[in-house]
Amino acid sequence: MNNKKITVNKILEICNGKLLSGNKDIEVCSYSKDTRNINVGDMYLGIKGERVNGNDYIEMAFENGAMGCITDKNLSQELLEKFTNKVIIKVDDTIKAIQKIAKYKRSMYDIPVIAVTGSVRKN
Repeated sequence: MNNKKITVNKILEICNGKLLSGNKDIEVCSYSKDTRNINVGDMYLGIKGERVNGNDYIEMAFENGAMGCITDKNLSQELLEKFTNKVIIKVDDTIKAIQKIAKYKRSMYDIPVIAVTGSVRKN
């Protein structure tokens, strides 16, 4: 099965995002939330966790090859000017944006969904 791609423009539509820089016609193939193992061409997802804010690593993601990022953080003008060749999408909530993208991507495939559940040592 091939990996169906969506354009930046479609991501903007799905997530009600705002394009801060980059080309809206670029196709996005893959996504990553970890700058340590990001691949060239990935869309970086800036996710704020309990201890670490992934939005603080956007510059590192770009330096490691990310083609763009989805963020809910207000980025500095300096960062925006430094990476005008990268796609930067601003959303209200990165987690909700990822959920919407996943739902859309799932709708592109006509395959069954299987859930594996269970419990261990339940008394």
